[in-house]
Amino acid sequence: MEPLIVDEGKVKCLVTGKYRRETPEEYVRQEFCRILLNVYKYPKKNIDLEFPIKIGRETKRVDIVIFNSDLKSQDNIYIVIETKKKEETDGLNQLHSYLSSTTANFAVWTNGLKILYLLKESGIPNKYIELPDIPKFKENIDAIGKYKKDDLEPCTNLKGIFKKCNNYFYSNQGLTVDKRFSEVIKIMLCKIEDEKNLLNDWAQFYITPKEKETEQGLKLFRERIDTLFSEVKDRFKQDNIFNEYDEIILNNRCLSFAVAEFQKYSLLDTDVDIKGVAFETFVGSNLRGEHGEFFTPREVVRMSTEILIPKINEIVCDPACGSGGFLVMILKNILKQFEELKGKKKNINVDILFKEYADNFIRGIDFNPDLARVAKMNMVLNDDGHTGIFHFDSLTPFDQWPDKILNKISPNSIDIILTNPPFGKKCVIDEKKILRTFELGYKWKKVEGKWRKTDIVESARTPDILFIERCLQLLKPNGRMAIVLPDGILGNDGLEYVRQFILDNAYVVGVIDLPVETFLPTVDTKTSVLVLKKKEKKENSQTFDVFMTIAKTAGHDRRGKITYKRDKDGDIIFNNGQPVVDDDLIDVAVEFKKYVESKNIYN
Repeated sequence: MEPLIVDEGKVKCLVTGKYRRETPEEYVRQEFCRILLNVYKYPKKNIDLEFPIKIGRETKRVDIVIFNSDLKSQDNIYIVIETKKKEETDGLNQLHSYLSSTTANFAVWTNGLKILYLLKESGIPNKYIELPDIPKFKENIDAIGKYKKDDLEPCTNLKGIFKKCNNYFYSNQGLTVDKRFSEVIKIMLCKIEDEKNLLNDWAQFYITPKEKETEQGLKLFRERIDTLFSEVKDRFKQDNIFNEYDEIILNNRCLSFAVAEFQKYSLLDTDVDIKGVAFETFVGSNLRGEHGEFFTPREVVRMSTEILIPKINEIVCDPACGSGGFLVMILKNILKQFEELKGKKKNINVDILFKEYADNFIRGIDFNPDLARVAKMNMVLNDDGHTGIFHFDSLTPFDQWPDKILNKISPNSIDIILTNPPFGKKCVIDEKKILRTFELGYKWKKVEGKWRKTDIVESARTPDILFIERCLQLLKPNGRMAIVLPDGILGNDGLEYVRQFILDNAYVVGVIDLPVETFLPTVDTKTSVLVLKKKEKKENSQTFDVFMTIAKTAGHDRRGKITYKRDKDGDIIFNNGQPVVDDDLIDVAVEFKKYVESKNIYN
């Protein structure tokens, strides 16, 4: 999969390999070029950009042209494509003129947020039929939607599909944001249900042009998708994801659009990071930031997972799991381990072992009911582990935890914790019944050079401080954790008692100072990853040095744009044809693992 490379105001064209001026329009054009190459499989030699065509006395340049062959001429055009920057809505008349003036049979208009597929009706001037999609290379119009599951491609821009569906549902049905999100999730789970059905080689999740044309065709189409959703509900009826009365509420126009957008991809084969970013983006601003919760960048999630070196028989928990990013990355790591084992032992069934691991070793809790539900769905999307996700407040006193959670998550029961708890003064905990159950919920004072807990309950604490203690309570002795914390906890004079509490109860394995850009453009809080190993006894002293490092780059700049490593001449460095992302956290993970393995710290 060729990446979209941006270099000092220029973007590398995926078709020609040349650099073009970086503009919003060019981003949209290159993303669609990626789909044409990777999904529709059109060869580069059949594609041209800004191809000149004559319309009367004028010459116009078409954004993207696909030809019937490598002969690039106006009388050999197969598809014309008009791309616009986001929010721009004009250009449809221009597209019609391209169709009427060339041999093109098909046309596409998109601004990245909306998309329209057209067929020129034979023999009827200026008559165009709206299609659910365009044909793939060497396929005719009747093949649209009729896909073998083995021929489905991973999606490279799932976030873009989410955005298009979100806009379409609003424009064509007026659904509220929560309903738009819910309907996309239903559609995705129907898609996954179809992919998991091994009895059918051909996908049942599809819409064809003929079905879209008639009421009878749309009826058959909806019945097919409703059947898939019934299977989804039956699969998850015990898990509070859907109830028996839930149904797909999209009208036929919206449902056919969404299915057409998803049908050519394999969601199960789509990269974990792509699915994670898309999921978190679509959750919406109403579920992030207001109370200190925000999503952990993939770079930090990946590094934190790798430095804890998870094993296939260890229980992993995130007690503030949000949409489940850390847990999904654990699944990716464990799946890789199973695949490596299969290389050594041919009789291993990776699918069965992976599902058993996901169902028996993954745990997560979030106090936001919407995020907990999203986390469950995220786990399903990544095949699976959703039964270990719970909606609950992890800071609730243990004696008030329901049995269904305590049976899976209880004190001294977890091998590995990965978490990024909410922090910030906007989300303080001031309930005395909660604070009095934590040592860090009390006032501390220094006596003879050592901080000691008093009998006075503090008026309020930020949740990140309490989460440090809760995580250590959940860990088994010698269990290990990586927690993202604001730098103030690690350096402010007024929080020295917190650091002493940590040293009393855990070995400090490492401190990784994260770049200021890490959480930007969303949040500008300066943070670090603290890596701990729980002590068996408080009096045990640390026998190894702390791994400490300052990461200067995190793979993106303050605006969120990917950054690449460069040579002494300022040119982007490539490795095996791929640009090398400027992410120090990749190197940190490698060196950290070498350190803990050389010192045998985790054993």
